[in-house]
Amino acid sequence: MPELAERSVVIIGAGPVGCALATLLRRQGLEVDIFEREEAAESGSGNSFNLTLTSRGLDRLPRPVKRRLYLQGSVLVKRIIHHSDGAISTQPYGTADTHHLLSIPRGVLQVILRDHALRAGSRIHYGHKCVDVDTARPAALLQRRDGTTAWVRADLLVGCDGANSAVREAISRAHPEDMWVTRDTIDHGYAEITMEYRDADPAGMHLWPRGDHFLQAQPNRDQTFTTSLFKPLAHDTPRRQFAGLSTPGAIRDYCATEFPDVFDRMPEVGQELMSRTPGRLRIVSCAPHHHQRAVLIGDAAHAVVPFLGQGINCSFEDAATLSGLLESTGFGAGDVDAVVENVVEKYSGMRVAAGHALAELSLNNLQELSAHVTSPSFLERRALERRLHELYPEVYTPLYQLVAFTRIPYDVAQQRHRKLSSALDSFCLGRDLRRDQDTIIAEFVDKYGDELLRDRERTG
Repeated sequence: MPELAERSVVIIGAGPVGCALATLLRRQGLEVDIFEREEAAESGSGNSFNLTLTSRGLDRLPRPVKRRLYLQGSVLVKRIIHHSDGAISTQPYGTADTHHLLSIPRGVLQVILRDHALRAGSRIHYGHKCVDVDTARPAALLQRRDGTTAWVRADLLVGCDGANSAVREAISRAHPEDMWVTRDTIDHGYAEITMEYRDADPAGMHLWPRGDHFLQAQPNRDQTFTTSLFKPLAHDTPRRQFAGLSTPGAIRDYCATEFPDVFDRMPEVGQELMSRTPGRLRIVSCAPHHHQRAVLIGDAAHAVVPFLGQGINCSFEDAATLSGLLESTGFGAGDVDAVVENVVEKYSGMRVAAGHALAELSLNNLQELSAHVTSPSFLERRALERRLHELYPEVYTPLYQLVAFTRIPYDVAQQRHRKLSSALDSFCLGRDLRRDQDTIIAEFVDKYGDELLRDRERTG
């Protein structure tokens, strides 16, 4: 094991978020060592989907990183809905040029952030599994591939090792009275399938919503799709599989019936879904996000389902928040133990409520993606909210824009929208939202405009 310098940080987990944090910390001149259980060349499981970055997460990254991401990612400005009757409709993500998603394959994101972490001077050590932690020293007990173990110490220990975090499990196991953890899975699973591109609109996220299941295709820069099926899992079979899809023939029949407009673009779908075990979708929450001089960021602190596309953005917010607190509180000078304990406590206080709110928001969005996006009443309400925002942006902002394109904490955005939505409901009741749109907006602003402006000034 390497000898680590003073004012050093050990990060467990060399995924995108661990590497992003390392890059931010190196800009402060801190010594950073990242330990990763996998070998550098190990590949994924075949169950994946592109990560969708928005301004909330992108703006927390250094400018050179952001520039490279835009060069290799796909800018998506709208949802493209493929209806069951063959019709196609679109729904813009927002009202400004900055209101877009940057869709990028997970592996591409990983390579870019790893390269920047290494260029910044971070050291990455592969093949080291974390088996225990000591939050007081702080230190991590690491096991090599040959089975030998050794403790590695630093001034700050960061668990950035995903939903199955060994750091989180070690802390909660040793200090159950100080950290609670909940783990839940939902009925839906997901699996990636191959779908040919063929003249697709490259500017949108393609969705085939079908009630409790949907197909999603994200266009890539190389004119390929990253396509995933999200569907409830069977609970009465010896192996994990999608409900009702137990044979290649059943899979082909299902796809031909539910997605006829693109079925001919999925020639191998039967064998693909039979050979791949669907991934489980999990929600992991904990509080607090720290113990003594160890801290959790990213999925290690708050794993959420992917339906809102904000998991990676929340994680980059974590990294920027922790880095900013270390810089502003003098990590490089003074009593390092006291500084670190103060920083991680502040960080936890700022991020716990946000992570819990994002978990709820992400789960709620499943219904929107699988069913509501084709509902006329849903679309009329969204059109009303969009028009209200265009006319009075200082008074009303739709929930998705608050979540994806602002820096308002997720919990504050959630609370603000609940109040706004409840107030707007009273003006919509019994009204024709298309015919009465202008009247509803005028009445809403007349009654609540001043009050909402005061709330906005108070909460930021």
